[in-house]
Amino acid sequence: MRICCPKCQSILVQRKGFFRQKISRKYVQRYWCKNCQTKFSASTLTCSYRQKKPFLNRTIFLNLCSGLSLRRTAANLGVSYNLVYSRFLWLSQLAEQKQVQFLKQLSKTSELQLDEMESIEHTKLKPLTIPLLVDDQQRILGVACGCLPAKGYLAEISRKKYGIRSNQSEALIKELLQALPANITPLMIKSDGKPSYRALIKQRFPGSIHQTCVRKDPKTREQLYLNLEKKRFDPMFALNQRCAKLRADINRLIRRSWSTTKKIENLKKHLMIYVCYNNQIDILSSK
Repeated sequence: MRICCPKCQSILVQRKGFFRQKISRKYVQRYWCKNCQTKFSASTLTCSYRQKKPFLNRTIFLNLCSGLSLRRTAANLGVSYNLVYSRFLWLSQLAEQKQVQFLKQLSKTSELQLDEMESIEHTKLKPLTIPLLVDDQQRILGVACGCLPAKGYLAEISRKKYGIRSNQSEALIKELLQALPANITPLMIKSDGKPSYRALIKQRFPGSIHQTCVRKDPKTREQLYLNLEKKRFDPMFALNQRCAKLRADINRLIRRSWSTTKKIENLKKHLMIYVCYNNQIDILSSK
């Protein structure tokens, strides 16, 4: 691997001894640039530059995508919550950059699946919508998060306590479709029977086929576990399985749990981290 100077990008670099890290006790190579006389080390070229405990980054990344909360991760690693939270924000920035690069390098996909899942913001009186775009290879190409008004008997209670909540579902789906790069032109897009999907998909992909997947014979909850029901083909299996894995692997999305989302922004960041985990993108690599 060719070493370049981080200041002038020169390849006239010479080795200049070592130093030992304080916590990990590992030796790190020092370098000296002959062109601009800048001194730097191998850690300067990494994404974890100036971090005191960079060896925790991958463990924190895997824990956040394995059903553990921020506080449980901090307790298991024996570090403070503030350290894990700062790495969580840092990982979300890296994940967003890597996902953009991943979409630009992605080849044409034959099928896209679009649907929404719901969660809550600290209380059931403040529901959230999470639209997803998944291709036929179970890769998540787009995810967002926004507000929803409460439904049913909770609607009036929610309006009295938190005011009128806007419905951001249609705006988020339009934003997701518009954010897809030009190299992604699916032949078919599958979704459920929501009326707003058809116009948004036709506007973004006029040459694609839109297939609506609606169950004509809805079953009761007890019949879902019968052998006959298990053999039934699911046309949106890739998306439905991703939704199930999101529920299982992100602690703040597990229903009836005290580890709920307090801020929508943090849920968006957590979703972006999991998208890179699902798409097998190594966000901690220096490449």
